Amino acid sequence: MSLVKEPAGPEQQTREEPERRGTAALALGATAVAMLGCPFLPEQLPPWIRFFPLYLVLPVAIMALVCGLPDLWAMRGDEVAPRGRARIGVALGTVAILVPLAACLLMVQLLD
Repeated sequence: MSLVKEPAGPEQQTREEPERRGTAALALGATAVAMLGCPFLPEQLPPWIRFFPLYLVLPVAIMALVCGLPDLWAMRGDEVAPRGRARIGVALGTVAILVPLAACLLMVQLLD
């Protein structure tokens, strides 16, 4: 065994970075916004179906931001990169974060 590096074979040299599209951010952002509407489902459904998703809104929205922002940063230098999905995912994640925070602030003001 020698310490000299040998040239890599052709299968090792063609390693490419995965293409970033923002699909995960879009899916997570849309899911988070959809979860905000679960309390408005019919009352015949069990409470765990209507109210449990509200506990997951903020984590899923934060995950949408965590997935979308690095995708946007990675596409920064490429002019033909499809940024639409990542931008919409980040926007939906931001909305899903701001709506519960605004609702909490409104509840605090109403209680005072």
